[in-house]
Amino acid sequence: MSDEAETVPETREAFALLGHDIRLEILLALLDRWRAAQTEPQGYSDLMRAVEMQDSGKFNYHLGRLRGVYLRKTADGYVPTASATALHRAVLANRPTESVSRHEFDTSVACPACDGPTTLTYDREFFSLRCPSCDELVGGFTYPFPKNGLRNRTDEVVFETVYDRARTQVGLARRGQCPDCAGTTTVTVDPAALDRDGAFPVGISCETCTWVVESGFYLPLLSHARVAAGLLEIGLPVEEAYHWDLPTPSTTVVRTDPLELELRITGPEGTATIVVDGTLAVTSVTTSRGHGPR
Repeated sequence: MSDEAETVPETREAFALLGHDIRLEILLALLDRWRAAQTEPQGYSDLMRAVEMQDSGKFNYHLGRLRGVYLRKTADGYVPTASATALHRAVLANRPTESVSRHEFDTSVACPACDGPTTLTYDREFFSLRCPSCDELVGGFTYPFPKNGLRNRTDEVVFETVYDRARTQVGLARRGQCPDCAGTTTVTVDPAALDRDGAFPVGISCETCTWVVESGFYLPLLSHARVAAGLLEIGLPVEEAYHWDLPTPSTTVVRTDPLELELRITGPEGTATIVVDGTLAVTSVTTSRGHGPR
């Protein structure tokens, strides 16, 4: 059976394959030379020497266990699979054996409710922006962030990096692609949440992995070119502003089946009207200044 025809094991079996030192050494030897599309395959003998194995029978057994899941045989030797490189990157990014020395970070962001200082807290690999005075999340903002991203960054740069990551990734997820595994995402809009204080009307989840987010309308829509252009036209600095600093949209349910919503946002130079469907696909963006649309 070819590598391509092999069925990918479930999560438990995939992790179990790495529960042996020899298999782990084989994989690490391949990953050590990983250069993306320019990776040179390693021959059987070279790979055997790299892991310092003398017993070819034992080496063949462990090599066979990894084939199709974490390594692939080519005409010139062996290369790691996408699954192997993705796992390797995830370990480097999150560094499970490394503890974090800082759990609170200063920011220059003012609380939109009381205009007081805010603090960025890091817990269980999630960043949350909090106002100590209000004892609340600012804009409901909490987002996962790999531990590796803390290295060589000041407090202020950490926050900007986390926010930029959230805005970019949530925008990608709205367009149907999971930012973690590239799987298909499902976007839902709950009109009932519009009448509940603190509720998030937008939910986005991956159909393959555990990636999930709940948010208001701005975070997933700000990366949409027409939406951003419309908000800029009415005088809103969408590139510099955080979503909680922007005017709260006035939301109207145009129809329920299929769902269609109208978001009206008033800025210093006019009003933008954004029409979206039940998957947050943008149907239209119009702007007006004074009288009538432009």
